[in-house]
Amino acid sequence: MMNSTWLDALMLRFHRLRYLWAVGSFLLGLSSYFLVERKPWLATVLTVILVTTWLALLTEGLWSRFLRGPAMQKLSQGALKLMLQGVHQEAFFFTLPFILLQWSGGAAYVLFTGLVMASALVSIVDPLYFRLAAHRALYFGYHAWALFVALLVLLPLTVKVPTNLALDGAAILTALVALPSFWRVGGPRPLYRWVALMLFSLAIASVPLWGARLVPPLTLSLEHRAMALTLNRERREPLVTGTRFDASELSGGLYAYTAIRAPLGLGQPVSHYWYHDGQLVDRIGLELTGGRQEGYRTWSHKRHFPEHAEGRWRVEVRTGRGQVIGVLRFDVTR
Repeated sequence: MMNSTWLDALMLRFHRLRYLWAVGSFLLGLSSYFLVERKPWLATVLTVILVTTWLALLTEGLWSRFLRGPAMQKLSQGALKLMLQGVHQEAFFFTLPFILLQWSGGAAYVLFTGLVMASALVSIVDPLYFRLAAHRALYFGYHAWALFVALLVLLPLTVKVPTNLALDGAAILTALVALPSFWRVGGPRPLYRWVALMLFSLAIASVPLWGARLVPPLTLSLEHRAMALTLNRERREPLVTGTRFDASELSGGLYAYTAIRAPLGLGQPVSHYWYHDGQLVDRIGLELTGGRQEGYRTWSHKRHFPEHAEGRWRVEVRTGRGQVIGVLRFDVTR
């Protein structure tokens, strides 16, 4: 049996260092963001750390059986709780750089971004975190949310799943792996509560069907963007660019030029959605060229504008799931 005094000292050491874990987790995520292009193997090593800690958390019921006896019980109630807090910090702060550095700025993603930032804050504020942990059902929900957010980045980084399929994979794995933990909460329960839990799991698994446009494509971003009157097709460069055009200049059409940064390859179709004063007027599928450093370059050429084209325009770059990668805005005047 382990010495109780030694365990007390160990837990005190962990407790004193708990604020450094959030900083380390954030730096881990930031390192992966910048190293994923130049050092893919190192980024994989960093993400494997997250996978390993998640497995340790998900198999808590198995290995906790071996933590018996007064000293080991104290360890499980002290240091292990801090370890779980560190895992949640690692998950949210690992993902946060991808959200903040690659966020398209679309209003639809305010809710998702706000929830991740609030969850990261909860993970580093002890009174909030341990008050949440006292409510077992809410705590498992928090864990499921952390797993879902982390998988959105982990799946493309570790197994090179395309971004649009990463959303499907994250939703299904969260429903299959994390949510069954709810079934252990509260012991025996009537049949209707089991049915409710099953429906809740199905709702999470079906997120790609009803919530895809609320979740940003975390591993995609616009490296370059421009609205142009002309374009050099041989060099694939926009010419005569701007954000304000006179209606008389649009007789030859207008180009929306975008270079999509996809560190692990694109592997999915994208489209340009043209909006005039908030109304969708055109959707153009894209042909992609180029590679990682310069981005996957493409453009759409809108040749026909309405008779009264004056007003505010925007072009949204969307994945096949409807997720916004970025937005180009311009005005037409007379």
